[in-house]
This record gives sequence, C-alpha cells and structure tokens, in this order.
Amino acid sequence: MKRILLCTVYMLLHTLAFGQNSDISGGLIFEGEPYMAIDPANPQHITVAWMGFVPLSRVCIKVKTTFNGGASWSSAAVIPHQSPTYTSADVSLAFGRSGDMYACYIDSRQSPDSGGVYVSRSTDGGLTWGAGQLAVSVYADGSKLPIDRPWLAIGKGSGSAPDTLYVTTKPAPWIAAPNRPYFTKSSNNGATWSVIRYIDTTGYRVGNVIQAPMAAPAIDSAGKFHCIYPAYYPAESPYARYIMAAGSTAGAFSYNVVYASASAGGLDTLAKAGSRFICDPKNNKHYAFFILQNTTTDIDISCFETFNAGAAWSGPTRVNNDAAGNGKMQDMVWADFDEHSNIVAAWRDRRNASGPGYQQPSEIWGSIKRKDSANFSANFRISDTIVAYDSVYLSGNGNDFMNVAMAQDTVSAVWGDVRTGVLNIWFSRRNVATGATTVQHLVSDMLPVVRIYPNPTSDFVNVEGEQLENITLYDMTGKMVLSQAATNNTARASLTALPKGNYLINVQTRSGIVSELVIKQ
Repeated sequence: MKRILLCTVYMLLHTLAFGQNSDISGGLIFEGEPYMAIDPANPQHITVAWMGFVPLSRVCIKVKTTFNGGASWSSAAVIPHQSPTYTSADVSLAFGRSGDMYACYIDSRQSPDSGGVYVSRSTDGGLTWGAGQLAVSVYADGSKLPIDRPWLAIGKGSGSAPDTLYVTTKPAPWIAAPNRPYFTKSSNNGATWSVIRYIDTTGYRVGNVIQAPMAAPAIDSAGKFHCIYPAYYPAESPYARYIMAAGSTAGAFSYNVVYASASAGGLDTLAKAGSRFICDPKNNKHYAFFILQNTTTDIDISCFETFNAGAAWSGPTRVNNDAAGNGKMQDMVWADFDEHSNIVAAWRDRRNASGPGYQQPSEIWGSIKRKDSANFSANFRISDTIVAYDSVYLSGNGNDFMNVAMAQDTVSAVWGDVRTGVLNIWFSRRNVATGATTVQHLVSDMLPVVRIYPNPTSDFVNVEGEQLENITLYDMTGKMVLSQAATNNTARASLTALPKGNYLINVQTRSGIVSELVIKQ
C-alpha cells in the first residue's frame, strides 16, 4: 500500500544534523514506512512504528518507544495480525490524553479480500498494545476496498470526556477511478466507529480522474477536525484544486478551496507525493499545507498558509533552497508545528545527486519557519550521509513517508534508507538553537552473529554463535519438522530422515531469532 502518487493538470491526476544517525529498527530483511509521534505532555517520550519483517509471519507493525529523548529505546513490540494470513501496512500514531497512544493500520489480505483498517490502543505509552478494533471494513464501500493509507487524528476531550478519534482513508491503490476519500470517527476510545462517509460533496467533488484521493487530516487547537483532499471535476471548476473540509458538531462539513491551478504540467510519477496538513496548537485559525510542485524543471516543496481558518490561503512558498530549476527533485515531505507555533519541514532531497530524476542518491533535509518570519530558514541536513538509490524504493514496500517534529527547540526525524544494504529505519535529533546534533547509539534489534554450516548439506547442520538457546526447522509449508535445544552455544541437527529440499532454520538467541534457508541435498 502506498502513500499517494500525485500529479495535476498542474498538481494532480493521482494523489494522494550532522553526525552519525541511529538505526532504530536494525532489521535484517525489510523495515520501512516509519511513523513517529511525540507526547505533547513530555517531548522526551517518542514512539516510532513501522512495517517490519517477522520470521514465519507476513509483514507486521513494529513499535519502539523512548522515554528519554532517544538515549535508549524499548524492545520492538509487534502488533499481532487479526489473522495469520493477513499483512499489515500504513501505520500512523497519535497520542491521546495522559500519554495513552493509538495506532491505526491496515491488516488485510487479497483474494479473497478480507480485513480492513484497525486501531489499537496502548495504555503504557507504546510499550504494549491491545487488540485492534475494526474501524473500516474492506467491504465498507462494496468493491472499492476503502482501506488504503488510513490517517489517524485525535481531538482530545475536556474533563472526563473521551477523546474523539478520526480516521480518513481511500480506496485500495489498484482500484480504478473514480474514487472518493472516506471519513469515520469514534467517541469511545476506538471501541466502536461510525459508518464511513464520503468527505467530498456537491460543488467540491473529487471528480472522475483522480485514482488515489487521499484526505490529509489535522485537528485545530479547539479540537475541530479538518482535512484537505485533491479534486479535479470540470463540471464544477475548470481548475485542479485542493479543498479543505472542516467538521462541525452537527457532523456536516464546510468547505474552502486551498489552491487551484489551470497550468499544464505534472510530477514524476515515481515521486512520493503525499501532502501534509498541520494546525497551529496555539492558534485555531492558523494552518499550513505542504505539497510537491513542479514549477520549473524539477519538483520542489511548497507551503501554503492560512491565518483565518481557511477562508483565504497564501500563495505557495518554496521551502527547499537549492538552486531553482537545477533539475534535482525533492519528495516525501513531512511537517509539524512546535509548541510555539514555529513550523519544521523535512523531505527527501537530491540536491547533491549527479543527475536529475527520482532514481538518484538522496539525503534527508529540513527547514524551519519561525512564527514571526515570512520565509523558511536556510536548509539543513538531517541525515548524515548521501544514500545510493535502490530499486526497493519502487516497490509497495518502499520508503513511502518519513516524519519530523520539533519540540523545545529540538528537531526529531525518522525515515528509512538502504545504507546498510536493506531498508532500515533511522532516527536523528538536532538542537536548532545551537545547531548541534546530539546522536546516541540506539538499542537495536541487531542479532548476534550465528554460523550455520555446512549449507547445502546431505546429513547434518551445525549451528554456532552467541546466546544460543534452541533451533527449529520448518519445511516450505510452514510445518515444524525438527526442534532441539542448544548446548554451550552450539547445536548439531540431523537432517538424514528429511526429504531433499529447502528448509527454514530458526535459531533462537536471547536477543531474538536468526533465520536462514538451509538446503538438504
């Protein structure tokens, strides 16, 4: 499941710190599409979730938490599947009151289609997670399968009132247009959810050509729900538009046009072009909206702002400050307000690549717009190295989004890159007041080195390493065919009674499981 591919008659036909950074996933195969949330009551409390590989399981949602600003991290918790045949994707996180957390994610399968969008709650700050509650069924809108890129936003209740949870989603990425964005909410901490409804309406319709109309949600400082979605419907407007829908206590939406353009052009269809919508926590009429725009010969990051609750919006402000028209594209934008109404933005940047286009080496860069400034600051590097392009970025398991947040003059960012040879999750902290980057070596899931030999083998396989506890062997149907304990960090298993073929050996260590394919000749 992908974030969105966005291009327009100008914007859309599809839509949607220096120092060594820390690898917080430590995955050996695939760890991607991270999402980060910072506790507004305690900026040292940070939780990161992502799509991760688990041996003998389909891709799951993994979660790690720090309570000391990243100096140390919990072990990775895994949110269990609703069914062992399901695959999880597209996680988003949000803090409710008193540090309670919610994770929204897809857990589903194709052929036969089943599952949906689920929301799980953590009452210990992200260390453990309750059973997922179904928010949107895969069949909630018939064959449209409204379960792609679900975003979670929380309007915090006052006094003893529960939080209101909001989820926006859209049809699966293989569903042909016309498509529409969806909305649902829960007023009892995610236990039950309203019937999903369309967000667009007459006069503000998405139209018939946008395949992936993602609605980017945000909650203003008064607790009111808003979202922005793309639209192109010539019967209502000759322009390609971004439209803001704002909720009301009666359950209806009001609408304002954020941006409209009749210019021809479009985006590189490989660009990770999801939009980002944020609301000022100190001013319930101040919002900002970020998109990719191709205004010259390459894709740049653009920001639009309103100071009157969306009645009028500024024109686009270019956020990245590399030379305009240099052919070096940016994508994968994210942004956030801090507690003082300052804005931080971050994105994947190719200004130091040798050539144009998507398939180039990249870095993570950022910029800040102070509340009393009309412009974004000089850009700064968030990642510490330029990372070579990898074809994994083209797949559905690519790094579709990153997160950045700023609190107490510290920028925290999380993203995925392939510097280790596989897609892993990286985390960085930068003090914007001093310009210094504080980097800790985070606790990771990297496992002890294990030696498995000979491989291929016709009779025995030997296992040697550190912290060994036991080994298990599975055939290619997932059936366990052998299990035995390790002695003095070694194990020797006889395969003579097994038929020739491929087997998966799981080596249990005190730090986790190391898996390898063993060939019986």
